[in-house]
Amino acid sequence: MIPFKKKMAVVMSVCMFALNCAGCTGRDTLQKEYKNDSKYYMALCALRKNDTSTAERYLKTAAKKATPVVSRRAQETLATLGSVQERIDRHEKLYEMFPDEDSLERLCAELFSHKEFARIIALTENLDVTSCRNSTAYYRCYSLEKKKDSRFQKTFYKWCTERTFSSWHYKMYCELSDSTGTIEFRADVYNQNYAALADRAKKILDDPANHIPQLMSDAGKALLYGSSNSLSSAFYLDSIKGSMSASSLFYADFYAGRLYDRADSYRTRALNRFRSAMENAPSENNYDNALWYYLNTSLKTSITAAIEAVEKFGGTWNDPYYFDDFFETLSVRLLSQHLWDDFYKTALLIDEKASDETCAKFSYISARLAQTGFIKLDQSETERLFKRALSSGTEMYYKLLAAYRLNLTDEETQKTVVEFGAKTNAVFDSDVERLLCGYADFGLPELIYDEWLRFGNRIGTDCAKKISLFLNSCAAETNEYYSQSLRIAAKKANYPEQPLDVELLKLVYPQNFRNSVQTWCETFRLPQYLLYALIRTESFFNPQIVSHAGAVGLTQLMESTAADVARKLKVAQFDLNDSDTNIRFGAYYLEEMRRRLDGSSILALFAYNGGISRVRSWVKSANLEFGVNELPKDLFLEALPFAETRGYGRKVLSAAAMYGTLYYSKPCALVITEILGE
Repeated sequence: MIPFKKKMAVVMSVCMFALNCAGCTGRDTLQKEYKNDSKYYMALCALRKNDTSTAERYLKTAAKKATPVVSRRAQETLATLGSVQERIDRHEKLYEMFPDEDSLERLCAELFSHKEFARIIALTENLDVTSCRNSTAYYRCYSLEKKKDSRFQKTFYKWCTERTFSSWHYKMYCELSDSTGTIEFRADVYNQNYAALADRAKKILDDPANHIPQLMSDAGKALLYGSSNSLSSAFYLDSIKGSMSASSLFYADFYAGRLYDRADSYRTRALNRFRSAMENAPSENNYDNALWYYLNTSLKTSITAAIEAVEKFGGTWNDPYYFDDFFETLSVRLLSQHLWDDFYKTALLIDEKASDETCAKFSYISARLAQTGFIKLDQSETERLFKRALSSGTEMYYKLLAAYRLNLTDEETQKTVVEFGAKTNAVFDSDVERLLCGYADFGLPELIYDEWLRFGNRIGTDCAKKISLFLNSCAAETNEYYSQSLRIAAKKANYPEQPLDVELLKLVYPQNFRNSVQTWCETFRLPQYLLYALIRTESFFNPQIVSHAGAVGLTQLMESTAADVARKLKVAQFDLNDSDTNIRFGAYYLEEMRRRLDGSSILALFAYNGGISRVRSWVKSANLEFGVNELPKDLFLEALPFAETRGYGRKVLSAAAMYGTLYYSKPCALVITEILGE
């Protein structure tokens, strides 16, 4: 999170929206609309001008008279100003006004910065270190240690052994001159120093007093990643289970199952341990985690075993989206092994049980297998499967392709688009919406995104559109606002409370960097909708992004690829962080891939992501696997061996279809036809 003062400095070079022009309304109009809340925003504008005295006066008024959320922000801002004693007093006032964990943490942090350890101890006297924020627990433990309080060792040990080890635990551990072996062990596990931990894990677990959930979890990790003999470690965990609590039994069985899973001949035992872990799972997340491993271990045994496991446990999970990657792997395995009837069987088994996206995928592919003659289904069942695919929740791809296969009119397709997203029945917070809209109206873009990260699920579509549009309008000077705007709009589109409209859809699929896209698409004869879709998918319009592999900028080019493009374009020097250069090089490279792949846009996109040699190899393999001369490109996508490339293809195609219809008067069906080459 960017410090408040730094934000105030940055904004002076960004989007110079003064009160008299903010939100295209005047100062008087805004003051009338926002009433006492306006004092908070006026204070922030005063701070821009380093007018602290005026800012403090406004903040005091807002803290007393503004709506609750704005009042709180005013007091929080006020607490960052003034002398040391004034800041402490103002933080105490904040805690008095809003006596919750957030205010307590802020007060402790302020006291800590001035070494007021005795006051922190008194303030946190009733703190439960096993459930409070780790930061606040750290302040208490550190203060106890500094004041040589006899309660320190017990408090610190309890904090370190009864909850997940965090960066705050490790910070405190590093600041001590000595510590117990158990805490040292947890610190080493936290740092993933597994090589020397297996034997130490056994020594810790030899004492039944240490059979508590968090230590069992860490010991399990140490044995899993640090043991040279997986079977021996699995046998050891089985041998100590005794009279453990259910939560501790979960970790003993869960890690024993993972250790047995490493040995092919012990898969049945691994499955039994995962089953036992599911029965003793202390939380819904733990249950889903154990079931995920159960399903994947079943898939290692055979596809038949995996389908039987899905039939038995499908729908018992708590978060169906947690299993999307399992079903993605199962899908590829079923297709590559020609088990097309089993694919359809799985589609029926998981309907209304798996996530909407997974159900849409299996329904669409099953219908396409029927259309192309790989399985036999009557026309009505094929049509039913396509219609089921229309109901995907937060993934546009299968919705658009199903509409295409059903030959829906453009108007009918648009109706399915506006019903996109997993509808939410959330009750929105008008005070939060007012806070965010106020930042936009008073020209304060730098404060919006962090607030949205905290409260994004508490705002409605109108508020989301307003702040997203405002950030996009500020992005010409500060490009990071492009991706912030897009993330806000996309999140709301995925979880809307009402049908989508064109205004929101254009924020979800924006034409950022329009001049460069238009120029280089015309130069290289590339469809603009295709390049926009590529940029959106590759970088989410963040020109400074660098991937873990080293790809740079809007079109995510590797330096080696860019150097090759520069040579062909006769560009002596280049900077991939320059947006226009990046778009130029990316457009050229994508069009080159299209030319080398006989004009196929979809294969060019796969080549852009995975390399042209791989794509040519994949085409040959897929045609052989399916026994055809040319596999339809949508089924080819589903058979690709790399999940990243499959996901990439879905995202780019659906985005291209949306760009085509939103800006270029191209029906989605026409864009899909052009990209798939049908």
